[in-house]
Amino acid sequence: MKFKKQEIVLMVILGLAVVASLIILFLVFREYSVGDITYRGLAEYVFLPEDEPTEPTPGQEDSSGPGTAEPEAPDSEAEIQEEESKKDTVIDTGAPVVNFTELQQQNPDIVGWIYSAGTVINYPVVQGKDNEEYLYRMANGTDNRCGSIFLDYQNDRDFQDTNSVINGHNMKNGSMFASLLGYVTQEYYDEHPRIWLVTPGKTYSLELFAGFVTELESDVWKISFTTEEDFAAWKSEMARRSYFKSTVVPKADEKVVTLSTCTNDDGTRFVVMGVLR
Repeated sequence: MKFKKQEIVLMVILGLAVVASLIILFLVFREYSVGDITYRGLAEYVFLPEDEPTEPTPGQEDSSGPGTAEPEAPDSEAEIQEEESKKDTVIDTGAPVVNFTELQQQNPDIVGWIYSAGTVINYPVVQGKDNEEYLYRMANGTDNRCGSIFLDYQNDRDFQDTNSVINGHNMKNGSMFASLLGYVTQEYYDEHPRIWLVTPGKTYSLELFAGFVTELESDVWKISFTTEEDFAAWKSEMARRSYFKSTVVPKADEKVVTLSTCTNDDGTRFVVMGVLR
């Protein structure tokens, strides 16, 4: 059977396209693998709760051990029953213990560590000179499409702003901040109502109160407010937008951390918000 010249050319083009696609897939998966190995290496300086039984409280001055969040006491019998039922579903083992001395010797831009029990979120938090520096650069300084979990460059590195914004990619292999999209459901929130944020000075429990999709030009990204009333109104509005219902009611003096990741729409982000306790 003889092929026409045009058919041979077409088969060659298709063959080259297949080869090129396979090469691209190989390179992508290799980057994913390198990213996974790199972050597992950095996690060697972190001791998860099952490895370290000491339990300090959130907000302590020294992050030498894990902590357990103290929820506010419910006001009614119905709320008590609701809290008791949620305890059976919560996946939480406490905060990790982080060796910042070793981590910051590798990269002084590491300002914290974020951990969510039962998920892949167990990463260093870095802060660059701008929000591009670590977009496609890992926390050890090497270039990789996984990038880093990074604090907005405008924020205080000690998380003392009224709203601190932490960004991370929504990776197709489920790494980095991809699991944040689970907060579109009530069930996922009930299992993961808090995330731990450890800094060189303190261990924080990030008590989640809102999760939703927002536009790039929204007021979600404000890091400071003119008055306490403005800040309180902003927190109430964020809670109103949430896909899940939370019993956490932010107090007037409580600072907020906003976790942000990509959606399938370049013009929006999915955010999860919590108060530092």
